[in-house]
Amino acid sequence: MRYSITDLAEILGCTTSAIHYYEKENLIKVEKGKNGHRYYNVVDVFRLLSYAKYRSMEIPMKTIITQFGGNENNYKLIEERETRYQLEAIKKAKYYMNLADAIEDHLVSIRRIQELLNKYELAQSPEVTIMCDDECGWLSKKRSSQKIIHKWVKAMPIVQLGVIDERMGMSNFGYLVRTEKLEELELPAGLYTKKLESTSCLHTIVVADEDFTLNPQKVFKKAFDYADSKGLEIGETAWGKILLVEVEKEAKLHPYIELWISIKI
Repeated sequence: MRYSITDLAEILGCTTSAIHYYEKENLIKVEKGKNGHRYYNVVDVFRLLSYAKYRSMEIPMKTIITQFGGNENNYKLIEERETRYQLEAIKKAKYYMNLADAIEDHLVSIRRIQELLNKYELAQSPEVTIMCDDECGWLSKKRSSQKIIHKWVKAMPIVQLGVIDERMGMSNFGYLVRTEKLEELELPAGLYTKKLESTSCLHTIVVADEDFTLNPQKVFKKAFDYADSKGLEIGETAWGKILLVEVEKEAKLHPYIELWISIKI
């Protein structure tokens, strides 16, 4: 039985150009009918399905061409190759599981916006580590510092953007990560790094003004005033995690920030 190039493209989910590429690499041999149309037999179908199988393992096309080019007539070579790609798949699976967990952790806070926006509760803060530079906190002009910061940025969204109370003796902005993740992520602890233990906090979510990046300390004011009105004594730490940013017309930014204000009990 003969099949058209359209038949093959349909079942493989590829373009006819891709099949022309296989022909060019001598992976299949085309048969042309009297009308000049290309036709393929079951051997071609078998070979193309085999290529698709290895591509589904994310093995590069060039490697597949080598494998089917007649110079690797040894199943051990194929076994070793598949083992390598299996290990890569396991590594990727772990990465995506961690990514899903990080997104879920982020969503837990976002889903509480309606409940906590401009409202307050007493709660235990998570144990986090804050890292920042002494310039703007998120960035530095020093190349050595940029290399450290890059590793934290690369670990997002497990690492998140934060704002820091100036009384903590750090920059206004920084990077936050749950302390339990530090070792797993192998994050460098250079620059200004501080571990914050879990403690009793005033917990709220606020929307920052559009001048947030210029006046970040304003996000703490309402919470500080609320604590004062309730006769609560503010502790040594106050920090916030940036949850999301709504954008108005004219690119006005309104960050939603989850705040943790330590309270002396």
